[in-house]
Amino acid sequence: MDALSALLDGPRARGAFVLRCLLDAPWSIRVGDEAPLALVAMARGRAWVTFDGEDPLELVPGDVLLVKGPDHYTVSDSP
Repeated sequence: MDALSALLDGPRARGAFVLRCLLDAPWSIRVGDEAPLALVAMARGRAWVTFDGEDPLELVPGDVLLVKGPDHYTVSDSP
């Protein structure tokens, strides 16, 4: 089983929450919903995703990040 199949094997969609944000710096969103799977996609601009205790990860337009929960993380305009 490849890594993506393993990631998608457990969670099953029972509901969905969609959030589209257009923000001006400075901004930061703390995500602590403990969803089993989340998708973060960058359409334009840049963002940084920081998981508790980890180094920040930069996202640029075209990047897609799959987050397997229930880890909390922060999405912000700077690291």
